[in-house]
Amino acid sequence: MIVGFTRFSRFRQWSYTLVVIVGVLRIPALAHFRLYAPLCDFRMAWDNSRLSLTKVPHFVLFGAFFLFTLWQFDRLDRRSLSWSLAATLALGILVELEEGATRTGNCRLADLLPDVGGAVIAMAFLLPLILLRSRAADRIPPG
Repeated sequence: MIVGFTRFSRFRQWSYTLVVIVGVLRIPALAHFRLYAPLCDFRMAWDNSRLSLTKVPHFVLFGAFFLFTLWQFDRLDRRSLSWSLAATLALGILVELEEGATRTGNCRLADLLPDVGGAVIAMAFLLPLILLRSRAADRIPPG
C-alpha cells in the first residue's frame, strides 16, 4: 500500500472525478446532446464584461470548483494554487464552448471573467490562512 493512500484520499479522488464528469455533461444533457458549431463572441468589450460580472452563480460555482480542485493536492503551495486556477479556467472555457455548441447560453470570452474571479476570490480567502500556517511552522523549533 502506498503511504498516504487512504480510504479518504480514494473518496476524494472519486468525488472529484464525479463532479467533473457531471459538470462537463450537464449542459449537453439538458440539450439532449444536440450539438451545433459553437458561435462565440471573442470581443472583450466593456458592455460584455460589465454584463458578465453580474453573474453571481458563476462566481460561487467556479470558486467552489477551485476549492474542490485545490483539495485534491496534498499540500497548499504555489504549484497547487496555479494548477487549480488552470483547471478552473479550463472548465470555464469548456462550459462556454458547450453553451455555444448546444445553443443553451451565450458563448462569450467575457464570461470567463466571473469564472476566474470566483477562483481568485477563493484564493484570496485562502492566502492569509496559508501564510499564517507557514509562519506558525517557522516558529516551531526543529527537533
